[in-house]
Amino acid sequence: MKLIKLRISVIIPTLNGANDLSKLLNQIKVQTTEIDEVIVIDSQSTDDTVQKALQLGAKVLQIPKHDFDHGGTRNFAAKKAIGDILVFMTQDAVPYNNHTIENLLLPLANPETIVSYGRQIPKPGTKITDQFLRLYNYPQQSLTKDKKDINAMGIKTFQNSNVCAAYRRLEFNKLGGFPNPVVSNEDMLFAAKAIMAGYKVVYAADALVLHSHNYSYINLFKRYFDIAASLEHEPIIKNVGRAEAKGYDFLIEQFKFLRENNRFLAIFQASLEAIFKYAGYKLGEKNNCIPMGLKKYLGLNKNYWDRQLRNKC
Repeated sequence: MKLIKLRISVIIPTLNGANDLSKLLNQIKVQTTEIDEVIVIDSQSTDDTVQKALQLGAKVLQIPKHDFDHGGTRNFAAKKAIGDILVFMTQDAVPYNNHTIENLLLPLANPETIVSYGRQIPKPGTKITDQFLRLYNYPQQSLTKDKKDINAMGIKTFQNSNVCAAYRRLEFNKLGGFPNPVVSNEDMLFAAKAIMAGYKVVYAADALVLHSHNYSYINLFKRYFDIAASLEHEPIIKNVGRAEAKGYDFLIEQFKFLRENNRFLAIFQASLEAIFKYAGYKLGEKNNCIPMGLKKYLGLNKNYWDRQLRNKC
């Protein structure tokens, strides 16, 4: 199967992303791989996201903001796409160079590989704790993962990324696409499903994309609340290894990194971040015991919890 003959669709969910979208779409235009279409699926932006997308040649799909779902919205756009390969990106990501998509697609030449995801490079101005997060989760060496790696890698076997990832459409559809509804982690949940079905997932370290966050402590709490709640969709992830163990390893390596770079004040910051992450994650694990109306204040994805509450009523 030669990728050069396959059609490529890039899918980007957006909400008030005008400030970032121009950079992303312009960089997609100069990729060495020909892109057959770019689909922007917008959730009622109040800025000029839609206008910029249209001006730069993207197809635009629009949905009500309250209908956005990390899995369902991407599945909807995938059904409208013409591509044999589906590349999902986020509005705040920018290809690092003009080879990003080309390098992202190369692993899909192996028919056993269903998805490949790229390496995230922190943007200028990113706080050092998030810089380390990108270094830790996205190293310089590429990696192919399948079911035989679960014993050694545990939960990291299923790492994936919605920031920049390419999927074989046929196999993506065969496995039912992303879980829906889902509050977070649709990428990781799909990777778990794919690996358990016998497919491979590839981390393509040469597919570079600029992406990072500067989350506040409160938003870190909310993000990890949603992450823990999302794992209820795929118990296999929790069964192969406790996320806390990987969290401890991450924290130890982060402290070493900060100490080696003489960022001693940042060690205090990293400790506070760890407390908020852990508290959010542990509470998220118990989300079934929390009143539905309260969850939208505890999680980052407020629309998801609002929708769950409406469906319950």
